[in-house]
Amino acid sequence: LLAAPGSGAGPSTCPAVSATEAEGPWMTLLHLDHMRAKARYVRTVRQWAAALGLTGRLMFMGRVILLLLQGHRDRVKEYLVLQKTSRVDVDSSGKRCRERMASVLWEARAPPGHSRFLAFEVKEFSSLDELRKEFETAGLEALFPECALGLVK
Repeated sequence: LLAAPGSGAGPSTCPAVSATEAEGPWMTLLHLDHMRAKARYVRTVRQWAAALGLTGRLMFMGRVILLLLQGHRDRVKEYLVLQKTSRVDVDSSGKRCRERMASVLWEARAPPGHSRFLAFEVKEFSSLDELRKEFETAGLEALFPECALGLVK
């Protein structure tokens, strides 16, 4: 199940969001535990992002899978409902199943002056430095050590 931000239920305890931060462009960082049917899963995530008008990155580095979504808060919340309730992956026997191991690492209003991604892209990284640079590109360099670095080690 998806964990509430700052609840400690996810792999790390990133800062929670206050109600006043809920306005404006919204950003959410998710950790996906695994993808057994990667091609189908990626296609589904792309379709949902396009249908909801979301931009961002689906980032792979080894076994670590991070999903950064940007867009209107209501649309991001719609995405989270889809992620939790739709059959997006397959279980060990090949049967379609829901994503139960996703966790929200962080969510907040986009920082002032933040430049939004122009599209939704899937990226594969071979090093920690490449992943860190992607966070810097997103204007989230402070978030990298708080939320993502612990997953990689």
